[in-house]
Amino acid sequence: MTGGERRADVAADAINQGFVLGNRVMVGSVNAAREDFERGVDDLVKAEAVFPGWLASLLNVPVHGLESYERLLAELFENREAIKVYIEVAAEQAARGGGA
Repeated sequence: MTGGERRADVAADAINQGFVLGNRVMVGSVNAAREDFERGVDDLVKAEAVFPGWLASLLNVPVHGLESYERLLAELFENREAIKVYIEVAAEQAARGGGA
């Protein structure tokens, strides 16, 4: 969201074409509450129950820890086999049953 009264003309067709032809996605959240994220996790769990293994095949390149941001960028730009690259920020804690 941009505040104020500023306007900008953008080439929406070029942006949309870049998303489609470049197989890109934009994900974001605006003022989402904890409950919104919990519902998202619940939806992923339900989808995995109906279609076992789909999530692991989609999220196929884990990068461990925020300190590995350079590897994350390399995977995003250089790994032609990557479908979705993601950072695990609390894998140990989650494996022990702790909260993040």
